[in-house]
Amino acid sequence: MKKVHVYANTHWDYEWYFTANESIVQLIYHMDEVIEALETGSLNHYLLDGQVSILEEYLKYMPKNFERIKKLASEKKLLIGPWYTQTDELIISGESIVRNLFYGIKNCTQFGDYFKVGYLPDSFGQTKDLPKILNGFNIHNFIFWRGLPKNLCSDREFIWESEDGSEVLASNIKNGYYYGGNLIYNDDIENVEKTFLDGVSKDNILLSVGGDQRYVDFNLKERIEFYNKNSKNNLLYIESNCEEYFKELRKEDNFKRVKGELISPSNSKIHRSIYSSRYDHKYLNDKIERRLVYQLEPLFVIGQSLGLSPKTDMLETIWKKLLLNHAHDSACGCNSDKTNRSISSRLIDVDQLSYSASDYIVRKICESIEDKENNDLFIFNTLPYKRSNPIKLNVSTKSKFFTIKNESGNEIKYNILSQEKVYRGSIKRNESEHNPELYYYITTLLIEHTLSPLSLERIKIYETESFESSKANNSDNFIEDSFYKIYFCDGKLTLFNKSTKVLLQDFITLEDSGDDGDTYDYSPPILDRKIQHSFSESSAIFNNDSIFKNLEMQSYIRLPLNLKDRELNILNTYLKYDLKIELNNSGNISVHLTVDNHTQDHRLRAVINTGIASNISIADTPFGTIERLNTPENIDSWREIGWKEEPSPIYPFLNFVTLKNKDISASILSKGIKEYEILENSKIAITLFRSVGFLGKPDLLRRPGIASGQEFKYIPTPDSQLQEKLKFKFSIRFEDNSIVEFDANSLKKEYQLYAVMTPYYQVQELNLFTNTLKYFVMHPLKDKLKSFKNLIDFSECGLALSSIFPIDEFSYGLRLVNLNSKKENEVIKVNFGKAYEIINMLQESVHQKREIKNSKIILNNIKHGEIINLKIYI
Repeated sequence: MKKVHVYANTHWDYEWYFTANESIVQLIYHMDEVIEALETGSLNHYLLDGQVSILEEYLKYMPKNFERIKKLASEKKLLIGPWYTQTDELIISGESIVRNLFYGIKNCTQFGDYFKVGYLPDSFGQTKDLPKILNGFNIHNFIFWRGLPKNLCSDREFIWESEDGSEVLASNIKNGYYYGGNLIYNDDIENVEKTFLDGVSKDNILLSVGGDQRYVDFNLKERIEFYNKNSKNNLLYIESNCEEYFKELRKEDNFKRVKGELISPSNSKIHRSIYSSRYDHKYLNDKIERRLVYQLEPLFVIGQSLGLSPKTDMLETIWKKLLLNHAHDSACGCNSDKTNRSISSRLIDVDQLSYSASDYIVRKICESIEDKENNDLFIFNTLPYKRSNPIKLNVSTKSKFFTIKNESGNEIKYNILSQEKVYRGSIKRNESEHNPELYYYITTLLIEHTLSPLSLERIKIYETESFESSKANNSDNFIEDSFYKIYFCDGKLTLFNKSTKVLLQDFITLEDSGDDGDTYDYSPPILDRKIQHSFSESSAIFNNDSIFKNLEMQSYIRLPLNLKDRELNILNTYLKYDLKIELNNSGNISVHLTVDNHTQDHRLRAVINTGIASNISIADTPFGTIERLNTPENIDSWREIGWKEEPSPIYPFLNFVTLKNKDISASILSKGIKEYEILENSKIAITLFRSVGFLGKPDLLRRPGIASGQEFKYIPTPDSQLQEKLKFKFSIRFEDNSIVEFDANSLKKEYQLYAVMTPYYQVQELNLFTNTLKYFVMHPLKDKLKSFKNLIDFSECGLALSSIFPIDEFSYGLRLVNLNSKKENEVIKVNFGKAYEIINMLQESVHQKREIKNSKIILNNIKHGEIINLKIYI
């Protein structure tokens, strides 16, 4: 006899077409019902949606119920966590997903216990890295709904593997977490059972009695009894919970095995183009993730080495505020305008918090240097790699002219990007009354200076009365560095790759198309007119300074104002843009694009012609890389075979996407752009933004049927038209694979060198507004400090850095991953630490502590995709 494990739950979107503030009252009264049902025995168990953040929200308003909640959680009646929020998995960084689980579990333990199942019932697809992430937290079971491919696995119970050998026993919810509600209100037992038995391969069946913000079903026991008496398939229904279900399920055998990501729309909507909704949110979130992981946390560790206590509680608070924006709806942007404004506000808060924390640590350390002098310039390298990229700085000087020298007295090359004369006295309405002696200069410049790995280095500004700067070698129609030469002629951008001797015409173009979709999905209009723009109406300015070479153009694209005008081919508005392309001898072609959008219902993409023919792309994932077909299976037959939406070749990426052959690879490195498509097997089209006006719409070309989101009402989202100035930053990089085989670990490093800025501090009193906190006074540390180099050095380590983070007063963590397909033997140089141990993601010991000998940690046989977590004792 097959056993149906019925579990009571609610799916509580933190926010959606409603705001968190609007739903909190519902949550307060809902939790009263949950507590009553569990305390009286009306329900044996209740799952609070696998996320603890909503419980935290509840207790802010009802703190008197803490002990009652704690008792129910410790008795495993109320099942909480393990997540902090119901995270998105495809456009949120791996470190953010790890912190989501880490802080979720940490906050659950104050109540006694947590739910030991990776529960994500509504995320829009599952990353291939989730089994190894879950295993890192000692979680070996997983429940989900969306993304399981019919053609890959017809069973709903299977073993899901990562490439490093990690695995979870997975259970796919049939027809969604809400389908089991039929048990309560539907007496058509035959059809109900027929539906949820579809795909069942085992004797234990999971049935979710839940739904969006669903009330407590006080009559669950009666309805279970009714179904037991009237089952058409001799099923035994029991009131259960997911942990008990997996205990029973694991007694069975012959599970199919599945590898790879789960992003198929064969069984459920997956929203394959949601990765470009509300680009403004995605850009700011990406910026904050980079600052937290690659700047603030390493700065805490640097501070530890100098005697500055890490503020791990503050760090947790900052992370948790960011994680509230990572719930699947919140992260993806498929919300009402009111909700998206709340998300924007939280992101701005976290941006300011993380920046201020980073700024304080930098200033605190630099003001504590024992022999500091005026115009000393301290630069931090927060990465464990040597950095040779040009460094962008703002400096404040009394004189307009200056030279810069390193600690050995050698002059450092620099290029001035801009210079402004500023007054530092009390401001007057009549500027002629200003004291001329109180003026100074703020100069933005690029310097050419190599930084040692994870270091604090000092250079010095020497003010002069005059300075002979090298004149720019300007040209008529090109810029060039050691790697590339870029021409702009007759409205076309042409790239010459000096390494491969390949010439690419129109290597960057812009493509604008209509978008008849919604915040969930791009959908082309029935009659679309794509507009290809190759800058034919533009003129350019060229600069070939010694360090900084750039090409600048300002122009516009003529576009239809809306879908109706597009259908009639009326070009009645302009998309103005500024385009800058920069070369700096780093191997990158840096692109900065600003557009002023006043057009509605359209999609703008940048199309990069790589000249490389390949039918697959490679993109990074939270802790790995993945190969994807440019032309997905069933792209022409999905309607006939009953798939929920088109399996579009539109894919997510986090930091890079690559096309390669045996001779060459071309990669896009992105700051906040999360979506790509490969065109003609040789062009990488990255979606810059989508402009749409409704939360959900029915009967789209790519997604037939009911509207996603709220199917019973059109919800206008005029803010999602993004009628504003938008900035985009990405880099193009070519590698000669005939010399060195494509190396994903190395590419991740190059992304970090490109995307992570170097914090710095100038000792000066002219400008008290270099940052928000400069105006405030500060005590230096009691112990005077010196600059330092090579705290952690990856010069002999080819693994990819994931994070460097503080653990407590006496230790810090180091997380690495092997993105390559071969096993690696690596050496990490550690000049800050006495001993180390391998830990899991819960920061529990996996292997016993070992002494660090000769400042080296040796790692052997690191498997493909394997994540290594180290705890360093200081």
